[in-house]
Amino acid sequence: MNKKLIALALAAALPAAAMADVTIYGQVRAGYEYNKTYNSNMKDAGGKPQGGSEINDWTSRIGFKGGEDLGNGLKAIWQVESRLHMDGTDGDNKNSSDGFGTRDTFIGLAGDSWGQIRLGRLSDYPNMDMEQVDPGYYSGHSVGGLGMFTRMDGRHNNAIRYDSPNWYGFSYMALFGFDEARIAGLDGSRTNQQFVNIGLSYENAGYFGKYSYASWGDASNVAGSNKDWHRLEAGYNANNIYLAFGYQQIQGYGFKGSNTYYNSAIATMLNTNAIAAGSTQGVIDTSKLKTKELALTGGYTFGAFTPYLSYAKGYNATLGGSTVNDSGYDQFVLGLDYALSKRTDVYTSYGHVKWKLPGTDNENSLGLGLIHRF
Repeated sequence: MNKKLIALALAAALPAAAMADVTIYGQVRAGYEYNKTYNSNMKDAGGKPQGGSEINDWTSRIGFKGGEDLGNGLKAIWQVESRLHMDGTDGDNKNSSDGFGTRDTFIGLAGDSWGQIRLGRLSDYPNMDMEQVDPGYYSGHSVGGLGMFTRMDGRHNNAIRYDSPNWYGFSYMALFGFDEARIAGLDGSRTNQQFVNIGLSYENAGYFGKYSYASWGDASNVAGSNKDWHRLEAGYNANNIYLAFGYQQIQGYGFKGSNTYYNSAIATMLNTNAIAAGSTQGVIDTSKLKTKELALTGGYTFGAFTPYLSYAKGYNATLGGSTVNDSGYDQFVLGLDYALSKRTDVYTSYGHVKWKLPGTDNENSLGLGLIHRF
């Protein structure tokens, strides 16, 4: 009898021992939103936004990570992170951001003196290491955060990323995303849309400065391709003070399927301009589209409360070197975070976007929700 009890105890203990180096982590984030935005599903027959109440997920996720000490300062590292949908929608793996292992998922090596290298689906530098100008929580339908300013930030399949160690506050990274599709280009030749990203950082005594450069290969030979992207962020985060400044410039060829334009109304205007200029497809694939934006965020923590005020400005775009009038925007966001504990917050925000394009409706969002980290 005692032998049977010992065997049962060992059977129960062995799985736990086998998983001793596995960490389970994540965030559960969701809230009520009132949205009147172009990204919302609530529109009239003409595509104009209509206000409505929504329960939305605010990018919840769950992950598993671990590592093994290989000796001599070398360690194997891995991670599998997945998107969750607390509102019960879009969780059927219809797009690349959903499903198992579709957030940062990798295997790699880390060294005490030389940094780390990872292979898999990996975040670019702005997505993982920047976004200080956008500290809020909101859904993709909302303008309750600076989602337009951070719209380019993302993850890349078939990627390899190197991160350096920190030298007196300085560090850098490099990411290369392989193009395994190699589609036919506008001239019929095989293209290579590889993605290259370099990031530089300095952080010391609460002050930070970060720069990111990204580019896409064969951009001028792919309809609506991004070409290059610069992002700069700087600020101060210490002693209850939160200040962040951001500036970015994005260039691409044409606009069909490109993230370089601000929203669908601006794309429609560019399409109209293209047709007027003689493009039979309504797409100027060989004309360079350039956008410029800045963002400012300030916050101050007193007790459990941290209010934030953000402002973002999109300047008029240029297409083929000519200014596209009334193609910019102004956005204001007021947010308030209340810490119920070290892991649970209540967050609320109000956002407003004013588009310069005549006939384009302003956008508004109001949100109130909960965030729990584990």
